[in-house]
Amino acid sequence: MLSRTKMLKFLQTSSALLLGWLAFSATTPAQGIPTANTGEESDFLPAIEMSPFVVEGDSSAIFVHARSRGDRRYAEKFAEDVVQVTYDSLGQSTGRGLVIIGRKNEPHPLFVFQKFIAMADAGQLDESLMPFAEETRAKLAEWEDEVDVDDADMDLTFDMVAELLPLPLDGPGSKLYQWAWLEKFDMDAVEQRFGQLQPEDFESDQLATYDWVFYLPPKSAVHRVIKRVIPKVMEAEDMGFFARTAVKGALLAFRPVITKAMEGMRKGMLFYAISDARTEFSDDDLEELAEAYVEVLMPNFKFEGSEAKREDAVAAIQRQLEENLEYAKDPFVAPEHLDHAEPESYATFVGDYYDDGQNEVTHRFRIEEDTFTWTYREQDPMVFYPASDHMFVREDDEMTIEFLVNEDGDITGVEERWHRRRKTVLGEPTVALASDS
Repeated sequence: MLSRTKMLKFLQTSSALLLGWLAFSATTPAQGIPTANTGEESDFLPAIEMSPFVVEGDSSAIFVHARSRGDRRYAEKFAEDVVQVTYDSLGQSTGRGLVIIGRKNEPHPLFVFQKFIAMADAGQLDESLMPFAEETRAKLAEWEDEVDVDDADMDLTFDMVAELLPLPLDGPGSKLYQWAWLEKFDMDAVEQRFGQLQPEDFESDQLATYDWVFYLPPKSAVHRVIKRVIPKVMEAEDMGFFARTAVKGALLAFRPVITKAMEGMRKGMLFYAISDARTEFSDDDLEELAEAYVEVLMPNFKFEGSEAKREDAVAAIQRQLEENLEYAKDPFVAPEHLDHAEPESYATFVGDYYDDGQNEVTHRFRIEEDTFTWTYREQDPMVFYPASDHMFVREDDEMTIEFLVNEDGDITGVEERWHRRRKTVLGEPTVALASDS
């Protein structure tokens, strides 16, 4: 998944025909989605059709669930772009995937999940369903944490942008969405159905025949979210009439650019979902690969064909693959704090330091009342703990600083290191008293 920074940054094609159609016919009769209490069959599966898309020499296939020709064309093109890039960059089969495109005025699956969780909290579900509710709660919490758009100053919340976000459908969420579909997303009827569920209803899932299942909100969701969010931004900035008018005019002019950026983010999330299902990469590696892909898709005001864009995306992902391999050789691991350390042993490190090319103080190391601090420019001091003779780890274990010393015992710099990032502050310290600011 993608963090706040990555999502805001976020905020290829193949023309293969019908080879393999017979092997993956999507017109087989529906088997239904029976439940223990009703036994009725679903009309969900007949709306699934195979996309006329083939990866040369591979058994990958894309299926699309849509209710209109326009939605199907959009979902097919969207998925084909991502699948082709994924296969070309990772060199692994993307398998049989299903893209379910939502429809305007239908609730996003996340709101269906919230209904299930709320019923569990209110004691309206059978007690035996609590493990499914907790699994759904954990997935939802993880998703909200990754997206993380809550902003009190602008009165923005996760629910305000949720409808434009695609997501994988797996585990209990897959069945919950299908049951909501059966009830035509009438939430009163959905609540009644959820109240009748038993554990055996979750035992089988017809969508489990796919290697990955991905819910894609309709393209119109992007425009609705933009219209909903921008007024909040303008209110937070306390804009006057003319400023608001200017912003609205700019939005009208740049809406295609904003839409393209949002589409890039959504494609990055599909790339992540497919790669997560089909590779053994860690979540951390997948985030880096998805970010590399999305960065290429961001608008750059250059006129580039889709083929050139696809090649750029493949190259960017493959470069990130190499960087991931290099990082794996020496990953960031927060060291243990020393059980006991004498502040006097580190007195030689106290002083002012300079970034390369700067002629003013950028970093300061201090020891005050047995507390070690590292400060960047005018930011608040960060508290560190000794981890060795030369290394310190920040109190949250998310950063280290290591004082670099040559053979003569002279300090030549300080290496700052975080997860997947490192930087060396060059130069000898200018000695400063511990009481200095």
